[in-house]
Amino acid sequence: MKVILKIKAILTDLTRAEKKVAEYILENQTKIADLSVQELATEAATSPASVVRFCKKINFSGYQDFKIALIKDLRDPTNQQEIKVYDDISVGDSVEVIMKKLSHDNIKVIKDTIYLLDIKAIKKAVKAIEQAERICIFGIGASGLVARDLQYKLMRVKKTVIYYADTHAQLASAANIEKGDLAVAISYSGETTEIYKALKTAKKSEATCISITKYGENSLKKISDIALQVAGSEKNLRLGAITSRIAQLTAVDILFVAYAKNNFSSISDYLKTTRESVVEFKMD
Repeated sequence: MKVILKIKAILTDLTRAEKKVAEYILENQTKIADLSVQELATEAATSPASVVRFCKKINFSGYQDFKIALIKDLRDPTNQQEIKVYDDISVGDSVEVIMKKLSHDNIKVIKDTIYLLDIKAIKKAVKAIEQAERICIFGIGASGLVARDLQYKLMRVKKTVIYYADTHAQLASAANIEKGDLAVAISYSGETTEIYKALKTAKKSEATCISITKYGENSLKKISDIALQVAGSEKNLRLGAITSRIAQLTAVDILFVAYAKNNFSSISDYLKTTRESVVEFKMD
C-alpha cells in the first residue's frame, strides 16, 4: 500500500514524537478512520502538532488529507491480497532459497519504486534532459554503476554526457559546469559527501540539479531542483547494494524511456546507428 510504504520508507528519519505516530498507525491501520487528530495524538502518546508534522513529512497537506489516502488504500482490493514475506538471507540458505528471496526482494523494490516515484518530477527531469547543453553525472560505488548506465543510455541518443568514476574528476567536472548544463547526482542514502559537494558546486553555477536517492528527507534532495526518490532497503547479509541498485536502475530506465518516447522522431536514427556500430563485433 502506497501510504504504508511511505511511512516505512521514512521511519528511521522521523523524530521521536513522529516515530510514535508512525508506529501506532502501522500497528492500528484500520482504526485511523475513526480517530480525530487529537485522538490519534492521545493514542500515540504525543501531540496533535507532531501528528500534523508527521503527515507533512510523507507529503500530505495535513492529517485529513493523510487519513483519506490511507482509507482509500485500505479499501483497494488489490491491497488485500496475501503477500508472502521472506526473511533475510541467512548463511544456511540453499542456492534455491537465495534465488527465491532475492527475486522476491527485487520484484518488490521495483513495484515500490513505481509507487514512490513522483510523475511530475519525472516529467520535469525529462524536460531538463531535453534542454541541457551538457549533462554531468555524479555517483560512486554501486551508485556509480547506475551513473555509468545512465551515461551510456544518453550517449546513444547523442547527448553530451560527462561521467568519471574518480571522485576528484567528478568534482573537477562540477567546478566547470555552467548555466544551461544539467547535473545528475545519484546516491541512495543522499548523504554521500563527495556527491553532495559535487552537486552543491553545480548548484552554485546555476546548473539544473537532479538527485536520485531513497525516499525521504536527505541532504541531496534539499539542494536539488528535481528529486527522484526510490524504494529499497538493504538487509543484513548483503555483499553490496542490491535492492537499492535495482531501484535506482528502475528510475534511470523510466527517465530514459520517457525521454526517448518524447523525442523518438529525432533520436531513432541515433539509436539505429549506435546499434549498427557494434553489430559486426557480435558472434554469429
